[in-house]
Amino acid sequence: QQIETADGSGQSLYAGTVPLQLTLSGTTYQLKDGTRGNTYTTDMKNKSDSILCTGLGIGCSAGTLFTSPDNLFGNGTTGSRESAAVDAQYGTNMTWDFYKTTFGRNGIFGNGTGSYNRVHYGSNYENAFWDGTKMTYGDGDGTNYGPLTSLDVAGHEMSHGVTENSANLTYSGDAGGLNEATSDIFGTMVEFYANNPS
Repeated sequence: QQIETADGSGQSLYAGTVPLQLTLSGTTYQLKDGTRGNTYTTDMKNKSDSILCTGLGIGCSAGTLFTSPDNLFGNGTTGSRESAAVDAQYGTNMTWDFYKTTFGRNGIFGNGTGSYNRVHYGSNYENAFWDGTKMTYGDGDGTNYGPLTSLDVAGHEMSHGVTENSANLTYSGDAGGLNEATSDIFGTMVEFYANNPS
């Protein structure tokens, strides 16, 4: 009874100030959305997965859940680690809403269960990926690329999850190409759905 959903907001890197649904646990706000399957965002603190994790799925790190003493996250700059997390969570929210509103799909898995985001993955990691259970975002190299948490990237990665849990395309050859193209298309559709002027 000590845990409840709370309204909040975040200052993101790419989408301006955005609304967030947070979880209030005691006096601490968590970047966890109980209205969208308990999706949440964690900080990998620039650590990478081990070879055992990559190859066998053993010993993978979930990261540390972002929390705050108030309901405001981020400051819109990379100086705050929360800013990239705001973008990732906002991207998750918009993608969830897009699929729910447009297709009646209840989350990536279609069963109302949420996934989660890991931000600040690795050192100078210029990529983002879906691994079957979660989205992971690198910070880029700081010169050509900043954190890869923009809305279309989030929509792209989550759409890999939808494809995996609906079309079951093998990730090779033409089917792999269709998988990537579908994510590109739906990532752009999420961006148009959000209609965010920032």
